[in-house]
Amino acid sequence: MPSSRASTSFLLKTLHELDAGSTSHTSWLKDLHRALVCGGGASPADLLTDAHCRCKFGQWYYQRDYPELQEGPWFEKMGAFHKSMHDNARLLLNRRENGQAVSADEYDEFMDLSIRFKLEMSGLQTSIISKMCLVDHLTGVWNRNGMLHKLQQEHERMARSGAACCVCMMDLDHFKRVNDEYGHLAGDTVLHETIAFFHGKLRKYDAIFRYGGEEFLFCLPSSTAQDVVKTMERLCAELAAYPIALKDKGIIHITASFGVAVMSSDEAVEDTIEKADHALLCAKASGRNQVCLWDCLGDQSGCDCE
Repeated sequence: MPSSRASTSFLLKTLHELDAGSTSHTSWLKDLHRALVCGGGASPADLLTDAHCRCKFGQWYYQRDYPELQEGPWFEKMGAFHKSMHDNARLLLNRRENGQAVSADEYDEFMDLSIRFKLEMSGLQTSIISKMCLVDHLTGVWNRNGMLHKLQQEHERMARSGAACCVCMMDLDHFKRVNDEYGHLAGDTVLHETIAFFHGKLRKYDAIFRYGGEEFLFCLPSSTAQDVVKTMERLCAELAAYPIALKDKGIIHITASFGVAVMSSDEAVEDTIEKADHALLCAKASGRNQVCLWDCLGDQSGCDCE
């Protein structure tokens, strides 16, 4: 599946490009069959060794790297089948040009490659559509629909490896004032810029989810509670100093409150989220713009805030 940081506009653009590539492939396949069955000159481009780079799909596929699409199996396999398909097409066309017969096995191999190419392309399209259903379109992070599935995957990985993992709930302080004073478009800008700020500060394998409204949940694998609290306290201070430019409305600054909880293999993911939420409430009740840890290791469970 594509990375959660891939923008919705990029994914939508990719779908359109894949649709265009699929249409072009169908037209190319029709012309190829006409040349094989009815005779006539083949397209000169199809006889070149780099024919796979010259068709419409190839021009899109090879024009630059697509790290956003390479997490799943579809992208690389799609390119491999596409190249093999063009290599086999060149073989068939050369035989036809030289007056040689095309064997049934050779034709079947070409058609199998063509079908596999289309299947891999369809798989990538389906993966992108699924991704778009699980992503918050404003901020580009996972939405709540995808949150529990991703957290459950991390819970299982943590249970197998024994590595520490924490979740952190974040709520933007007094966000309603932003909407009331500057308008909802300004509020959207604040949400987008805030998540862009955290994307630039967190590790690549940390995950961000939009929990609802101005609340976000962070999943921080391979991190102890002390590590996460230290990191979030630093980011809490940096966010307060981070300037957010609003179109025609100047610069504003915002703060956020954070609640941290440790994930445990002995409790459900939902329980960890609830503890992080309680810690967040403690941070807000204690004055906001701070980090609280739900300490379940002491004699009494509860938040570490005074």
